[in-house]
Amino acid sequence: MKLQKTNLAEQAYTALHEMLLAGERFMPGDKISVEDLARQLGVSRSPVWQAIARLEADGIVEVWPRHGVFFTGFDKARLMDILATREVLEGATARLAAEKATAERVAELRASVILQRDTIARGALDDYAAEVARFHKMMAEASGNKVMVEIIERLWARTKAMCIRPDLRPAMLDQRVEEHARMVEAVAHGDGDAAEAETRAHIRRIADDLAAL
Repeated sequence: MKLQKTNLAEQAYTALHEMLLAGERFMPGDKISVEDLARQLGVSRSPVWQAIARLEADGIVEVWPRHGVFFTGFDKARLMDILATREVLEGATARLAAEKATAERVAELRASVILQRDTIARGALDDYAAEVARFHKMMAEASGNKVMVEIIERLWARTKAMCIRPDLRPAMLDQRVEEHARMVEAVAHGDGDAAEAETRAHIRRIADDLAAL
């Protein structure tokens, strides 16, 4: 993929963000060659280094002086801290969503749950992961709080970076979708207490499952 010669640093950031989180080329802890990435993107190293700086701020890569750039490695303690933070923030946005979500947004969330079930039935786990990311983003956006949405998106990216190809069992995925469904129905009924409780319990279960891997 060659980049256009306008706003190269922004394009490089977007391209590398997608490449790393796709889980196809790099695994957590892998060393990343800036030179190779620059050649692949058809740019100099400068915009790639600018993109790397942003990715480091996002917590997706780590830069070690005299050693190089590395895709963030799996760190159970840090992952548990991230998930504990997500539990609080996503619980709060779910409560706000119960107050503010429109009928159209609720319909979109219900449609997402149906699509999640379909991807599991088809064994399309990549499609499932993409839809779950979209679902969580829609839930956060329904709160109307853009700052919280931005923070949650960053925490989601950090979680995904450390957990590429986790050992997920189909039964676990079915359970996750049912949890999503309960979150949506709480929002649909305008029940802020239930929406927050269901969302926080959902994140805690994810943490428990990942801690056991």
